[in-house]
Amino acid sequence: MPNVLSPCYCRRPGEARRYHPAGIAAARSARRLILIVLLFCVTGGRTAGAELVDHIVAAVNQEVITASDLAHAVALNIRLGSNKDTTTLESETLDGLINRRLLVQEARRLRFVEVSDQDISSERDKLAQRFGSQRAFTDFLSEQSMTEQELSRMLGEQLLVERFVEKKVGLFVRVSREQAQKFFDEQAARFPGKRFQDVQKIIYGLLTQQKIEQQLDQYVAELRSKADIRIIPRQ
Repeated sequence: MPNVLSPCYCRRPGEARRYHPAGIAAARSARRLILIVLLFCVTGGRTAGAELVDHIVAAVNQEVITASDLAHAVALNIRLGSNKDTTTLESETLDGLINRRLLVQEARRLRFVEVSDQDISSERDKLAQRFGSQRAFTDFLSEQSMTEQELSRMLGEQLLVERFVEKKVGLFVRVSREQAQKFFDEQAARFPGKRFQDVQKIIYGLLTQQKIEQQLDQYVAELRSKADIRIIPRQ
């Protein structure tokens, strides 16, 4: 199953739309559970022909990912709780950056989602809160030599991917009552003393999230199969 948003994917709990309310929460959920990497990396979508000051680690349809992009993403993952060894984290993070770059390209090509400056500002505030204090957040950005412009671009792309995934994948996911009931019957031990009615929202959310992740994996795998992706070995 290809990494799509986690260190290579991009998920975490949120909301959804047409199906059960818990489903939409799961659609955005996909964004939350998808490791911080995709969510918070700084890739400006620069073309391979652009002037660069650091090493290129990958090219995705001629848009490059640089060593500094990767370093920023890894540092943020570590700061927000990843405990994987450096080699594994760097590998998964790079894979995630590639997947996110493909989704950004698709979102821009299809043009049915957009992100405003106000949306980006709101995301910046949410991210700062995860650091515990504005000072800690500011210090982190300074340590990483990350500018406000880079941060805004990063968060804007993250939001673009989230909204694109919701519309491209999340809105078409459906969980039937029969599927939810079957899950409850088979996993009753997970809900001791509860009736189906007591936990059906939770179950709808779990099943919707699973379906979104499965379909997103397939979608990204298809994008990767058609893309020109090049990994540049370090010298």
